[in-house]
Amino acid sequence: MPRDKIPGELRALPQWVCAGANKVPTDPKTGRPASVTDPSAWGTFQEASEYADKNGLRVGFVFTEADPFTGIDLDNKIERPLTPEQWGVHERILNAFETYTERSTSGRGYHVIGRGKVPAGVHSKDGVEVYSSAHYFVMTGDVVRDAPIADCQPLLDHLYGEMKPAPTVELDELPEDPVERDHNDRDLVEMAMTAENADKFDRLSLGDWRAMGYPSQSEADFALLSMLAFYSKNNEQVRRIFRYSNLGKREKATRDNAYLNRSLKKIRASEPPPVGMAALLAQAASVVGGTDPRPPPENLATTEMASPLTCPPGLLGQLAAFFYESAVRPVPEVAMAAALGLMAGVCGRQFNIAGVGLNLYLMVTAKTGRGKSGLEDGIDAIVAAVRPEIPLVDDFIGPGTIASGQALHRVLNETPCFVALLGEFGLTLQQLCHPRANENQVGVRRTLLHLYAKSGQDRTLRGGIYASKDNNINPVTSPALTIACEGTPETFFDAIDEHLVTQGLVSRFLILDYDGARPPRNKRRPTPAPEMLLHLKALLHSVLSMQNSNRVEPVCLAPDAENLLDAFDVECDRRINSSGAVEAELYNRAHLHALKLAALVAVGWNHNGPVVTADHARWAIEFVRGSVRTVLRRFEKGEVGGGDQAKAEAKVRQLIVRFLAMPAEERAKDDKIPVAMHAGPCIPRAYLSEHTRRLQPFKGDKRALENTLEEMVRNGDLQRLSPQEAREKCKTRSGQVYAVGPNWK
Repeated sequence: MPRDKIPGELRALPQWVCAGANKVPTDPKTGRPASVTDPSAWGTFQEASEYADKNGLRVGFVFTEADPFTGIDLDNKIERPLTPEQWGVHERILNAFETYTERSTSGRGYHVIGRGKVPAGVHSKDGVEVYSSAHYFVMTGDVVRDAPIADCQPLLDHLYGEMKPAPTVELDELPEDPVERDHNDRDLVEMAMTAENADKFDRLSLGDWRAMGYPSQSEADFALLSMLAFYSKNNEQVRRIFRYSNLGKREKATRDNAYLNRSLKKIRASEPPPVGMAALLAQAASVVGGTDPRPPPENLATTEMASPLTCPPGLLGQLAAFFYESAVRPVPEVAMAAALGLMAGVCGRQFNIAGVGLNLYLMVTAKTGRGKSGLEDGIDAIVAAVRPEIPLVDDFIGPGTIASGQALHRVLNETPCFVALLGEFGLTLQQLCHPRANENQVGVRRTLLHLYAKSGQDRTLRGGIYASKDNNINPVTSPALTIACEGTPETFFDAIDEHLVTQGLVSRFLILDYDGARPPRNKRRPTPAPEMLLHLKALLHSVLSMQNSNRVEPVCLAPDAENLLDAFDVECDRRINSSGAVEAELYNRAHLHALKLAALVAVGWNHNGPVVTADHARWAIEFVRGSVRTVLRRFEKGEVGGGDQAKAEAKVRQLIVRFLAMPAEERAKDDKIPVAMHAGPCIPRAYLSEHTRRLQPFKGDKRALENTLEEMVRNGDLQRLSPQEAREKCKTRSGQVYAVGPNWK
């Protein structure tokens, strides 16, 4: 996307970071994780752009108290789309703020940038977030309203008031020091020197503020005072320890307490109130007590479903509806994968569009016990119903395992068009892509890469010559391999990383990811409808006849369908040229996917002279977009690729959810969990440390957990109890204690 569309007022400020799919800010000067409160980790727009281009990242602008700008983030997540009421809120904001507005990285949300300030960052359940400082936006330049940044203070005041944030505290005087200090001076310094931000504490204590990028010593003073105030509620102790540091030795800090007290007033005013146990319990319950809001539809053929699983017209839709209605555990994604797999396995070689066949690589993921077996069971039922009249239907169903590339090649020599139904493909993919994969596994991966685009009429899969003539393999003309795979999200997405995506194998797949609850058992087991079987048999007879005469039928495009698909092609080009490496590669074959899908719908509608209509094209385009969003969403969550930081956060999140769901008697068995935390919402750091030390990316990296927890606290996903709160609520005098934060999602 054109970054030159980003307003020059923002580009002129040295407040830029970089970010990948995981949204973790990165210092463009060093490549290390950046903080939105540490100016030394930011760069100029040019530095950020150069680093982003070199590493396949995006650029982000950091909002600070010093600049005059506020950002409004209107979020519309794929996994939690806006309700009509929530979209109404977004629409009112977009209409009211006549200032620079751009689409977010997902293309579904918006960034509104205005002049003005809000007292504190706020967010609502409507997907509206407003920030004036200590936050950053990934800027896209994908302009919606190409307008100058306008003065929006009155509107911001009104919006801030509507969102009703917690009232800010104004201090006229410092609070009285507690009678007892939390720690003596030596213990407090020891805690700061062993914390996750110990390096920052050490450098500030040494007075190394210029090298850290602070504009003046005053900002550095404030940072060090803030760190000390976190560990001690006693202001006299904070002042005393501050004056031990090199920063605290100048006359301004030693003459009297006035200078330090001004900073301490601001620090104490911005401190969150002590965390109430009831609030922590409620927040923890929301993490472990949620249920999937999407019940399975009763009938795939008649129920309106969110794109891309709207049922297409014709035979393809009829098959999907039957597979859904006859499944023991009906899952729309499984039914659609089965329908597409069977259609492509039958039609992939004898029908071409734009010079390629209609073969597909399909992957459906769902947790264990969620109905994945319906993929194979449904196809078996259809084949059994057709076999008495057309015995050759079995030729279109391929092997259930692929031992080597040579073996697959030989099968295609005999039967050049079929669908292979591969179970637990996530485990297979892990083996194929392992650095120590054996020769056969490497051969399978290489063959899958080559085969995808070889189904066109004039294309050939070359043969192979081996030491023994008996092992030689003949070339195959127009091999149309379709694979319909299933597996769990954990095994499949664990096998994927950015490197694998850029190699091209993942982008060849259309991925359907079911993340809902286990569907209830279906007691109705209908038989295939006679009219659907007649339609399928007619298609099979036609395909077999075309095979005998070596005839290939072109699938044509209606003019309006061609316009839609051409526009999608342009969209894909734009995303490839302006996105990071992962998103670019996923869109690399998106237009080809859409052509094949639209052609399959057209063949299922009328296999005698099939023509893609605008409706066919729209369905196919939305299906492909949904597949790409599935992978990108997993990257954003840190569940695939995205770098070690995202993976680390995902692991910590899993541990926290498991801990909060753990009964008290089970917690009591773990000696890393203090007695006072055998029940309740507080999470000891020692538990997280014990259960991450053998996991990647924590293994061998002493700072990985600290960096992850610090980032999650900074983003509001976690909150860290102060030493006093940990002592009072959890009866522990040492060790850090965490709880779920207000921004946990």
